[in-house]
Amino acid sequence: MYTKKELLKIILVLVVLITVLHYINSTRTQITTSTTHLTHSPEKQNIGRTKILREESPDVFNLLPEHFLSEYKSFCWNNKNDKLLCLPSVYIAGMPKCGSTDLYNKLIWHQDLVRPTVGKENHYWARSRLGKNTYHLDRTTTPRKQFPAFLQSLGPEKIAEQPDLRMVDGTQSMLYDLLGWETRYPEFDEPPYSNADLLYEVSPGAKILVITRDPVQRLYSDYLYFVTETNPNVTAASFHEAVTQEISRFRKCLETRDLRSCCYDSENDPKLRLSLGIYICFIRDWKEVFGSNMLVISLEDYSRYPIPTLSRIFSFLEVSQPDNIKLKTFLQSSRKSNIRPRNAASKGDMLPETKKTLQEFYGPYNSALAKYLEDTRFLYKYD
Repeated sequence: MYTKKELLKIILVLVVLITVLHYINSTRTQITTSTTHLTHSPEKQNIGRTKILREESPDVFNLLPEHFLSEYKSFCWNNKNDKLLCLPSVYIAGMPKCGSTDLYNKLIWHQDLVRPTVGKENHYWARSRLGKNTYHLDRTTTPRKQFPAFLQSLGPEKIAEQPDLRMVDGTQSMLYDLLGWETRYPEFDEPPYSNADLLYEVSPGAKILVITRDPVQRLYSDYLYFVTETNPNVTAASFHEAVTQEISRFRKCLETRDLRSCCYDSENDPKLRLSLGIYICFIRDWKEVFGSNMLVISLEDYSRYPIPTLSRIFSFLEVSQPDNIKLKTFLQSSRKSNIRPRNAASKGDMLPETKKTLQEFYGPYNSALAKYLEDTRFLYKYD
């Protein structure tokens, strides 16, 4: 028999254990998040979501054909005036400061891949379609860009001459930008659709590429690249302060909302885009729509093994494999794109305490992504 004092000790220990288990379970729930609201597979397209998209952009869906022309590798059709119109069939949808521009320029070297007339990025689907400024630090509104004007900017002339060409869109804001969804849809507690849903409605056979990077380094690179444009006095210390504040704000969001809602929160700091490194939020939205038509690679793999990585991408895109010697010669002669500006490079590395704080923040989300993709390379293991 236990004494009264011993029984009290046992009860106290049980209470502590229950509290700890509850905390662990709630933390795991925040990280993994139920995917019942993300039933995006093509076989289970949500009628309500489709209705929202069509009501939001009637100019888009009124102009799309029932079927695309089968002889083209891009998504092409003739309008009522018998003019050829085309949409890209390949998208590099993200992420910023992960080498997407360099990857884009390497892909365009391939004879079967072509750049739209408007260039690598157009920001139409995520921004100008809705009257948002194409520059993420400018939150002012602009007139909505109409779909016919967007199609005109893509330019189908090269494709008209070479039907086997695949047009490549490199707009990386596609993956994550749903800015303003709370105002447009106040009745929802999270975005009622993702840009993946939108693109699937427009061109379901598209091939989606996503390139990621250690989210700790991505965040610092993003901060220095964009913030030093307007504030050359930023320092590693100011970055640390901004990180501390934004992590605190994000965790407070998780107290009342689920992970997906907080990742897409329009109040997230545009100067310190912390949530963009929670790749699982956005990749899951896209993967559950496009399935095997989506490929995720890492900048680390691309940098270390450029030829095998590009060969893997070319196979995924179903284009011919270039001669390895020619590809190697091209890679050796080409310059890296979008490297850190000189004034940003002078800032040095982030503080050790900042790095440790960010590694602790991103670690569980990296694990969730690696588990979801069944690929340990996305763990970004930290010492």
